[in-house]
Amino acid sequence: MKARVCKLIKMQEPIEATIGLLSASGNTVPVNGTTGYATGCTFKHTDGTAGTSNYQNEGDAGSCTFAAVAGLTAAQEALLSATAGVATASKAVILDADGAIASGTMVISDMAAGTGISTGTNTICEHRVSKLGGLFKTEILIDMTGLTSATAGTIIGKAGGTANCHIGQITAAKNGTIAYGQITCLETPAGGDPDIDFYGSADEATGAQAAALATITGEAQLLNHGDWTGAVATPIALTTLPDADGYMYMIDAGGTAVIYTAGIFLLEMWGV
Repeated sequence: MKARVCKLIKMQEPIEATIGLLSASGNTVPVNGTTGYATGCTFKHTDGTAGTSNYQNEGDAGSCTFAAVAGLTAAQEALLSATAGVATASKAVILDADGAIASGTMVISDMAAGTGISTGTNTICEHRVSKLGGLFKTEILIDMTGLTSATAGTIIGKAGGTANCHIGQITAAKNGTIAYGQITCLETPAGGDPDIDFYGSADEATGAQAAALATITGEAQLLNHGDWTGAVATPIALTTLPDADGYMYMIDAGGTAVIYTAGIFLLEMWGV
């Protein structure tokens, strides 16, 4: 008879050894510690409201603990099956451990300048790194307003000898191995010296404003251009490429100790 009833209501026959009810209902949720409800027993709270109408026993037949089973919010549903770092249609995106978003071979990530650059008044140094297929592209936009040049051969950064004046670090994992790079002067530098050299591959992130280039090690001159003039349509190729794990700096090659009031550069690099 039991088997026939279960078949009619399309449910599995209950296990004989199970002690306590597997399903119950009522106007009042059983008080914690009440006996007679099997672990996993569902309770329909007939006098409940949204979020308090379904309960499940997380205790056992000797001492119940009914917990409300609330429906998922739209935000929670969007997280279902989401994988960190993978962008999937109609799913939430969770950044991976490196702060990157990936979908197959597409990656979008970020870099950061040192505080000797990022804390300059009205200074901008923003980065974007993207990977499509096997090709990385690194873009760095620098508005030098608020930074200061000093004597020839010294590091450009926030006035007062501020440390950490690098404009970003190249790493193989994030930027690939750089195969080509170029710099475009989008706005002519003003105030400070317009003769600005770009260096990379430096071992230290700590290079300070007005400190001599010799205070950092491993550096390589990426481009010696002379005085820069805004030329949006004329990118200049790097003559040396930055290596992995090195920091990049801007160096005052002319020797004018003045705060920049203008000067915008776009540094672009492609890696594999």
